[in-house]
Amino acid sequence: MVRILLRFSEKMVEQPIMAQVILKHGIPISIIAAHIDFHGGEILAEVPSTDVEKVVDAFREKDVVVTFPELIEINDEKCLHCGACFSLCPVNAITFKEDFSVTFDKERCVGSPCGLCVNACPVRAIRLIERHNPLVQQNGNKKSIQTNFSI
Repeated sequence: MVRILLRFSEKMVEQPIMAQVILKHGIPISIIAAHIDFHGGEILAEVPSTDVEKVVDAFREKDVVVTFPELIEINDEKCLHCGACFSLCPVNAITFKEDFSVTFDKERCVGSPCGLCVNACPVRAIRLIERHNPLVQQNGNKKSIQTNFSI
């Protein structure tokens, strides 16, 4: 599964764009996190890695901004294990082990849509990293997406 971040403008929030893409292409899309109001919104979703290009193209055809979110990385050498990040994580992706060291669950993390832990760290041991680094290239009329994962 690949995480994508969908950004909708205020004129799009009342349109059933997510449902349209799912129904048209028959591709399951899991919503991980969402924030939508009358100003616009963002949806963090997971799509099957085999269908990434098709899903991205479908949303972009509907003028949705599609990006690949960054995740969090903890530098264990810098980390003081103080818990400042732990207390702010809304999805419990950061926990303490029995020895009170901080652990990070990449499967739970929502990454750049949140990022609260990054600014909370007093020694800057946490940073956003690029999990999927897509290079969108124009080849005539066709777009190709190159990623750092295997499809």
